[in-house]
Amino acid sequence: MFKRLWENPLTLGFVVVAGGLVYFAFGQKWNGIDLTLAPQDLLTKLTPLILTAAFLERAVEILISPWRDAGAAQLHRAVDAIQARPANPANPVQTAANAADLAAANAALDQYKGETQRYAFAASLIMSFCAAAAGLRALAPFLSNVKIFDALDWHQQSFFRNFDVLVTTALLAGGADGFHGIISSISDFFPPRATTTTTTTTGK
Repeated sequence: MFKRLWENPLTLGFVVVAGGLVYFAFGQKWNGIDLTLAPQDLLTKLTPLILTAAFLERAVEILISPWRDAGAAQLHRAVDAIQARPANPANPVQTAANAADLAAANAALDQYKGETQRYAFAASLIMSFCAAAAGLRALAPFLSNVKIFDALDWHQQSFFRNFDVLVTTALLAGGADGFHGIISSISDFFPPRATTTTTTTTGK
């Protein structure tokens, strides 16, 4: 049963959410947490996260490139060598063999790139978790009143902090481009207020 749930992420997520709702409905009586958002302060509060995400992207690139670039270059050369073979329409057997070799070389290159992306994401996820655990948070800066939050049940505070760590980890692992999308979406949702100007005329 657990194996079937693990193989179906959507069902697993539904079961986890449903179980959590039942637990919190009967086991916890937590109050809501108010978050405030001032559009003019959004960039200021997200700047540390954006800079950290950019630094992490560069750090992951530095870690992964010496390890994986050589293999990628070798596969690229294999593809280029096959593409450089002289075409011979009069020999369909050779043409088919070249096409098969090219498809196999491209498949090997795509597989290598996919593996590299998975390694890079794993490294980014680990480093992003370390940054979030160290104190860099995405939701905490938007708490409306820190004193009210400190007065909450300590279980709720701990759960919120852990949830904040998970959200921050996911956002940082997604890279700096994800934050630009967040800023654009919020900017579209909160358009700048139009300012009205008044002009006065004086008669002579």
